[in-house]
Amino acid sequence: MIVRWMAFGFVLWIAIALAFRFVGEQVFTAGAGGVSWLFMTLPIALLIVTFLFLKIFRVVQTDRAEAASIMAVPGLLVGIYEINSFHIVFPNLDPSLGSEFAALMFACYAAVIIAGIVSSRLEGI
Repeated sequence: MIVRWMAFGFVLWIAIALAFRFVGEQVFTAGAGGVSWLFMTLPIALLIVTFLFLKIFRVVQTDRAEAASIMAVPGLLVGIYEINSFHIVFPNLDPSLGSEFAALMFACYAAVIIAGIVSSRLEGI
């Protein structure tokens, strides 16, 4: 189980990084519009996606928190490089958005972990 969720986590976080790399400038912009909307939508979207994947792959209720936590670990590892080399990894984004990107990613990691914890506590879902 650990290897499957670790691999899924790498695919998920690399896909998110690629999305920011190639189309991020359209949604992740300085000012109230881009950053605010992403802070309200991306963590919630990842919470829902994580919950659905845990259900689709029929992860046992008692293992859901562990699976989601394992899924978040690759994001933390990939995120270290993304945050440290923001201007190199994301040349299409304003370099001043580095700290907002870091905060957004940590909110997303937390959402994934919370999805696992909550779904492991809900009976009958």
